[in-house]
Amino acid sequence: MDTLGIIFSDMQDWNMTELASHRSVAAIPFGGRYRLIDFPLSNMVNSGMNKICIITKSNYRSLMEHVGSGKDWDLSRKKGGILIFPPYAVGENHGLFQGRLDALKRVLDYISSSKEKYVVMSDCDMIYNINYKDVIRYHEEKNSDITAIYTTTQIEKNSSVHKIIYEFDKDGRADDILVYPVTSGTHNVGLSTWVMNKDFLESIIYDAIARNYKDFSYDVLAKKVHSLRIYGYKYNGYFAHVDSLQSYYDHSLGLLEKENLQSLFYSKTGPIYTKTKDSAPTKYMQGANVKNSLIASGCIIEGTVENSIIFRGVKIGKNASVKNSIIMQHGVIGENASLDSIITDTYAQVTNNRVLLGYANCPFFIKKFSVV
Repeated sequence: MDTLGIIFSDMQDWNMTELASHRSVAAIPFGGRYRLIDFPLSNMVNSGMNKICIITKSNYRSLMEHVGSGKDWDLSRKKGGILIFPPYAVGENHGLFQGRLDALKRVLDYISSSKEKYVVMSDCDMIYNINYKDVIRYHEEKNSDITAIYTTTQIEKNSSVHKIIYEFDKDGRADDILVYPVTSGTHNVGLSTWVMNKDFLESIIYDAIARNYKDFSYDVLAKKVHSLRIYGYKYNGYFAHVDSLQSYYDHSLGLLEKENLQSLFYSKTGPIYTKTKDSAPTKYMQGANVKNSLIASGCIIEGTVENSIIFRGVKIGKNASVKNSIIMQHGVIGENASLDSIITDTYAQVTNNRVLLGYANCPFFIKKFSVV
């Protein structure tokens, strides 16, 4: 496929201070064995793209460890493959970048030297399964400058401030774009993914350098909606926007619904790939009782698990009860402990006999390496 993939790993890190305090947004664990980077990366690979770069901002060590050479996505290649750009200064650009355009300025040489005709740019906070070949065909048919992928959905005011909302005419061309508005109701919500010709992207970057533009959403989409041919490609499948601790909790437990799980992981567009680990199967010991939960490999379950997501290498002690909770990698829940509506980060421990109660609309979060 004649397309370059660009993934931004940290565009929404300011929204998720708990989950992204020591890792990039792209490296946030999700669904028992995945990371958020796996979804845009798998979408690109399943669409035939074999040259993908990831632009990082901060806390990218775990992301680099997870992606590695890209072999788990068939991207360990002599030509093309995957490339991770740590933040670095170019010319007058110093410090961390301040938006997508500012980030793209720093990799302009890489983009210019690429031979691909098209570019797909994507963030990591939107989770969905799509084939970009269909989007590029639509992009060509409409002779579009920028094609934005969107879905029509219901939103609330507290989450609308993290979204881009599009309004289209009868032909599908954008005639208004609202960036992070305060609104509610049913709207056309962007999935933080755009398709454009590579030459056009270069012209945008050069213009941004000349005018000191830094933000793609404000300075290109919203400001130039009437002068550019911006079209929308509607996506109708399952999607999840992870933009806060609450949305992470809700969408994670939403995978316990069979329809959501099948739409995301068993779509005809292709599987979601992740880093493989040689873990032993999970052991269900005498007294274990598991209901409506996702359990990854390498766990030892001796207690009760209900309506929960359990990541790799977790230990649930005797007579422990874990309900409506998310236990990340290598967590330990002690004997007779009781958890409800709890999120534990990696390597967190809950000692014997502890009772921790959160709420569905306000889950309790335990930091990495914490002992409670």
